[in-house]
Amino acid sequence: MDLEISYAAQDYTDVADKNDVRVGQTATTEYAIHQFKDYATGSNITLEWEGQSNLAPSTATVYLQIYNRITSTWTEVDKDELTGADTDFVLTADIPDITNYKDGNSIISCRVYQLGT
Repeated sequence: MDLEISYAAQDYTDVADKNDVRVGQTATTEYAIHQFKDYATGSNITLEWEGQSNLAPSTATVYLQIYNRITSTWTEVDKDELTGADTDFVLTADIPDITNYKDGNSIISCRVYQLGT
């Protein structure tokens, strides 16, 4: 499935660091989704996403998920349903065993999403 927003090279650079540079997305009555893929080595990982939304997570929950390659489903690993609009928040998760989440090339897929109103 193709996402509505495809990251350009500069977008990848912008989201790679904690520098308050954002990649925006509009979502009216649809989901705003940012999906990330990365190499994962070893047996465990810690996921971290920092951002904000102009739609308060207290109004519409923001979710962090990782894709399970065995069950072909997204697994919720963190969420924010308390933060106000336009306020930084962090979603994190420790995944102690990534066996079910990486593909044959050791790539994991994660996403952050929120339903717009």
